[in-house]
Amino acid sequence: MAPSDPKQDVVKRAIAEIDSNVRALLGLPGVVSSLHRLGDLGPAIERIARFEDALGDIARVVPALEQLAELGSTLDELARVAPALERLASLTDVLGDLASMLEPLSTLSALVPTLESLDRSIGELEVTIGNVSSTLSPLQGTTERLGKVVDRIGARRSGRTSAGTDAG
Repeated sequence: MAPSDPKQDVVKRAIAEIDSNVRALLGLPGVVSSLHRLGDLGPAIERIARFEDALGDIARVVPALEQLAELGSTLDELARVAPALERLASLTDVLGDLASMLEPLSTLSALVPTLESLDRSIGELEVTIGNVSSTLSPLQGTTERLGKVVDRIGARRSGRTSAGTDAG
C-alpha cells in the first residue's frame, strides 16, 4: 500500500471540517427562530419575576395554618365533650364544670378572622398558580426545541474534535 500524500490528507481534513461547519450553519435558522421565540417570552419571564408577592402571601399564610392545627385539637375536645353536654343539660349544679370544659370554644371565635383571611389567601394562591402554569407552559416546548438544537451542535463539534485528534 502506497503511503498517503500529506497534501491529500490536509485537503481531506479541510473538506471534512468545511462539511461539518456547513452542516452547523444550516442549523442556525432553527436557532434564530428559537431565540426569537425566547425573546417573545420576555413578558412572561418578567411576570414570573414578580411572583415575589405571591411568595410573601404564602409566608403570611403560615401562621394561619399553624392556628388551624390548633383548631384540630379544639375540635377533638369538642367531640369528646358532646356526650357530656347532653347528660349535664338538666343538671344546674354542674354548670361550673361545664363552663371550664367549654373553654376551648373561645378559640373558635378568635380563629374566624384567620379562617377568612386564609380563604382569601388560598383564592389568591389558586389564581397565582394558574398564572404560573399558563406562563410556564409555552416555555416548555421552546426549551425542549432549543435543547435539541444545542445537542446537535455539540454532537457536530465532538465529531470534528475527534477527527482532529485522529489526524494528529
